[in-house]
Amino acid sequence: MKIMKYYSFSCLGDKSNNDYCFTIDTPEGGIDSYDLIAGFRLSDEYPDGIEDVILRLEDKFPGLELASFIGNANDMLAFNKEAANIIISINQAETEIIPFTLFNPKGRVHSTDYVFVNPVGDWDCVNWKESSCEREDNGDIYSYEKLVFSKEKLQGAPHLFRVRFETNLYLFSEFLANALIEKGHTNLIFEDIEVI
Repeated sequence: MKIMKYYSFSCLGDKSNNDYCFTIDTPEGGIDSYDLIAGFRLSDEYPDGIEDVILRLEDKFPGLELASFIGNANDMLAFNKEAANIIISINQAETEIIPFTLFNPKGRVHSTDYVFVNPVGDWDCVNWKESSCEREDNGDIYSYEKLVFSKEKLQGAPHLFRVRFETNLYLFSEFLANALIEKGHTNLIFEDIEVI
């Protein structure tokens, strides 16, 4: 049985294009950045609803071009609504979207067309025998020299998911990656992974 091909997704975006928006800021308002990268169901974390969320651009990164994805240093999936709709329509697992307002470095509204995409939960897919990594007592990956994925464990995986024990690492299926690229979405960096 042929398994679907997967790529890891770089939340830094296209580092060679300084015109694209990029931020090292964390969200303000309704949610905590840790909650966005931990795989929690945010409706459980915020049962009374999520308040307005803001993400700011900083002077140190002058790019203001609104690509389909906002590169960031905090492993957040910040997509424009059109790209997020493609992800939601294709993905076969629970995926939340959290709207936010993007502010420019002067504190003015730059766009209201973006959402955080939150794949809920994670997927057990690492080939531990072939990987070289250090782990915490709870199993979380502390650091790694090489991360190899298991062909068997990837069978039946959704089109977008977080890696169990490394929930700030996202894998996109080739089908989903191609769907985004074919629609002309920008600032998307997909990287090959090793599967054994």
